[in-house]
Amino acid sequence: MIKVFVATSNKGKQTEIAKYAEQYGKNIQLAFPDHTNEIKVDESGTTFEENALLKASAYQKHLNDSSFIYVGDDSGIKIPALNDEPGVFTRRWAGYEMTDKEILDYCMEKMSGLVGDDRSAVFQTVLAVVQGDSEPRYFRGTMPGHILGQPIEATPIEGFPFRSIFWVDEINRPIYEIHGLSPENRGGFLTHREKAFKELFEALS
Repeated sequence: MIKVFVATSNKGKQTEIAKYAEQYGKNIQLAFPDHTNEIKVDESGTTFEENALLKASAYQKHLNDSSFIYVGDDSGIKIPALNDEPGVFTRRWAGYEMTDKEILDYCMEKMSGLVGDDRSAVFQTVLAVVQGDSEPRYFRGTMPGHILGQPIEATPIEGFPFRSIFWVDEINRPIYEIHGLSPENRGGFLTHREKAFKELFEALS
């Protein structure tokens, strides 16, 4: 059994990762931060790789438990027509710590008037993996799509601000529908985060 500590306090991410890991049975044992060990990590990096490594390294030092492999997850959306904004700065896109609703509204405002290919966007996940004194390893996943002209009705999930406005081109569905389906019910389609964790779990196995 491989013990993996995933350094994210985002409940939506935790649910998605845990659901995907179920198919690996007892080979992978996941743990996440909770009220007993959660820390604030300064995500001061300028790339997904840097921020993911900051998270993994911070929890490795904080927990000091060598039985775990520590995984930092940093994800975001890049919109080519906006010079790949917001990228790693999603939560601080407007220059301050934003709520999900503020991010959604700001995105709609920034993309006002853009049509066709100018509304294309890509979700990206980078995982940084640290274990002992070994050099960090990185695993990546992407999911292309486009930003809708108007939000559609979708139950909010904290930490997923683009849930009501991102359309996944490959399977012609809104992203909020994908979050409610198991990988088996999507014809094998994987999200950006699941692609990265698939690479990680298969490498660990």
